[in-house]
Amino acid sequence: MRYKELGNTGLQISAITIGTWGIGGAGWGDISRSASVDAIRTAIDHGVNAIDTAPIYGFGNPNLPDFGYGCAEEIIREAIVGQRDRLLLVTKCGLNYNRNIGPKSLYKRMTRAEIIEGCEGSLRRLGTDYLDLLFVHWPDDTTPLEEVAEAMQLLKTQGKIRCYGLSNFTQGDTLRADALLHVGAVQPQYSMVSRSSEAFMQAVHRRGIGSMTYGSLGAGVLTGVYRTLPQFSPNDTRVTFYDYFKKPKFSRIQALLKTMDEIAAAHHATPAQVAINWSTQKDFVDTAILGFSKPSHAVQNCAALDWALSSEELACLDRAIALHLEGAEKSEEAQ
Repeated sequence: MRYKELGNTGLQISAITIGTWGIGGAGWGDISRSASVDAIRTAIDHGVNAIDTAPIYGFGNPNLPDFGYGCAEEIIREAIVGQRDRLLLVTKCGLNYNRNIGPKSLYKRMTRAEIIEGCEGSLRRLGTDYLDLLFVHWPDDTTPLEEVAEAMQLLKTQGKIRCYGLSNFTQGDTLRADALLHVGAVQPQYSMVSRSSEAFMQAVHRRGIGSMTYGSLGAGVLTGVYRTLPQFSPNDTRVTFYDYFKKPKFSRIQALLKTMDEIAAAHHATPAQVAINWSTQKDFVDTAILGFSKPSHAVQNCAALDWALSSEELACLDRAIALHLEGAEKSEEAQ
């Protein structure tokens, strides 16, 4: 396993982080709770020291208490018994719903009350008395950044969080928040098939703000498992949140995968391991969040860090991305 400092927080974080959006069991197909617990423990055994989650992961399941709100956090609590001290726990606040109305009332809110109450709820569900990093999940475009900084400073003073982060915020708002209270990390979407956040990540990297990338395997499309267009259910996150499983992008990604296959074969590796290295070898990527719900997936993902891509291979992949994705999109826009 490789480790980096997360921005200038002083926290040493593994190059990959356990992502738990899928293990909540809502919007990601058939997920086994016991297999998810085993997958988390397997990743930890292989050197992963960070887990990323959010109360909203698992939300929407009518068969669970509170419609699954906080489900992923509770699964993590079960998985990490006796191991809290060796881990970095990362969760989020600011996505919630009105209990009097139901799931359709989901809202974004980053007020002082929402941040503090969100932190308290996550501490209970995770079974810990502090969080290493608490993110505001989404901006609400209403609450002043000063209110966010005040709430986070209070939680830091109380010892309930070590640092805070911003997820899905613009570069401008991130830098403005950083001027009020140093931002520990950001969480942009970033992968071989999603590079629009690259300049933003480089800018915050220069400010000492860490980067934890999500969507690091393109919702699974970069694993190479999907060679023909899959038929996910209409409410599956892989088609409601991401656009990789829609034409023409899916076909373009298949062309990219051919280059990835060649490089993977040279290392006796998988396309997913190529994608992991492509991302984590960037100096402005501190850790790549990867979702896996089976122990075998955890082993394969961790094995990617046993080797590295050469500069020539990285350049080859960048050329393929430019040709099959970025170049194709520009050509279509010109038409």
